[in-house]
Amino acid sequence: MSEQAGTARPDGRRAWVWLGLCLVVGLAARLGVVALPHVAGSLTVSGWPISRWVYQPLFPDSLEYLRIASNVRQGDGLGLDRASQIGRMPAYPVFVAGVQVLFGERLVAVRVADAILGTAVIALVFLLARELYGPREGAVAATVAAVYPFFVVQALLTLSETLFTVFLVAGAWLLVRAWREADLKLSALAGLAFGLATLTRGSFLGVAFLVAVAWGATRRLDRRAVLCALAMVGAFAFAMAPWVARNWRVSGGHLVLTTLRVGPSLYEGLNPKADGGPMMDRINWDEGTAGLSEYERDQHWRRMAFEYARENPGRALALAGAKLGRFWNLVPNLEQFRGALACAVVGIPYALVMLLAAVGLARPGRRAEVALILLLPVVYYCVVHMVFVGSVRYREALMPLLVVVAAHGVTTIWGWARSGRTRTDGDRAGVQRGGDGDVSPRAGAGGAGDEAGGGGG
Repeated sequence: MSEQAGTARPDGRRAWVWLGLCLVVGLAARLGVVALPHVAGSLTVSGWPISRWVYQPLFPDSLEYLRIASNVRQGDGLGLDRASQIGRMPAYPVFVAGVQVLFGERLVAVRVADAILGTAVIALVFLLARELYGPREGAVAATVAAVYPFFVVQALLTLSETLFTVFLVAGAWLLVRAWREADLKLSALAGLAFGLATLTRGSFLGVAFLVAVAWGATRRLDRRAVLCALAMVGAFAFAMAPWVARNWRVSGGHLVLTTLRVGPSLYEGLNPKADGGPMMDRINWDEGTAGLSEYERDQHWRRMAFEYARENPGRALALAGAKLGRFWNLVPNLEQFRGALACAVVGIPYALVMLLAAVGLARPGRRAEVALILLLPVVYYCVVHMVFVGSVRYREALMPLLVVVAAHGVTTIWGWARSGRTRTDGDRAGVQRGGDGDVSPRAGAGGAGDEAGGGGG
């Protein structure tokens, strides 16, 4: 309480007004990036004309999302094709299909929708930082989220990360409130949000369970805390159930919690030619899989990956280190995006956020909440990609959580600066007061001593 009183935090109304400004700036920036290929076709990025992005997404993943969305619109289900019925998580293709039903099949409609999602992340980051730390941190976090370059550029990429981030940050915000209030309804809503995040990116699967265990452990198995943790896991399971049931039917009676690309993804990261980065296009996926079902192919590549790791433990460990480096790399991993401008745009803001987040974590207080609600998903996701493949792209989906901690770092530094100025001003005032009263204190002291001495004599 004394800490908050001493930092002169802005009132709620000012913070909300500032959020409105951040939302306007953030949406304008994202829509500007979406419009760029249409209005600046001669511009090149790393030697590539951006006019090609008007009709063509940058990543192969985007093409698959668009193809699944087309199948959804035509009533052909959530599969990519007959050979890949459980190849992608469903949330983002369903979102894309909904946008296309409402606004047409042009790629720009999906990008505008992603820009709006990215703007929603600004509001959610504000709410999370405000709930966890206070209004000032909320305003700082919203400011960073509005202009952080990768968040802005995501509107152009047609990838699942933007939708994933919405569910991730919403879940974290609900979890903060549930943690503090021991509220079963909020706990269930947090679990539902984490379930939707997992339906967007399957690699998030274990987070809800780890958070539930940490919740119960940090509260020493308090009955209410256990009930809240169970409510969260139950809602998570409820969100996942339709997808798991559909996979059971499609796969012929096999339990598939996420997708049947886990095996290929494992082998992508654990094979004789692996370098820690994506290499799907450099592997012959038909080799040894002729006549196998989708489920059997997944199992085949899982065995191949595990056998390679078991036979080459040192190499597997070295690859894990390489993936870790790629995940947290200061600059883009792809050579075509290693130009000076691209490195500066990606590297400088990222480095600042990480440094400020380190300051925020170093400040005492709320460490259990931060570790449980913000850092546990970050650590989990990082470890997952040390097993599969490492990429800056995967890291950036988690950066909103670190932006929240960085906002706390900003206010911490600001508080240090203010307290330093206050001490300096106080010292100067004290010296001035001492100079002004130099005679009278000394005379008073002498008079008192003389009186004491006279009385004693």
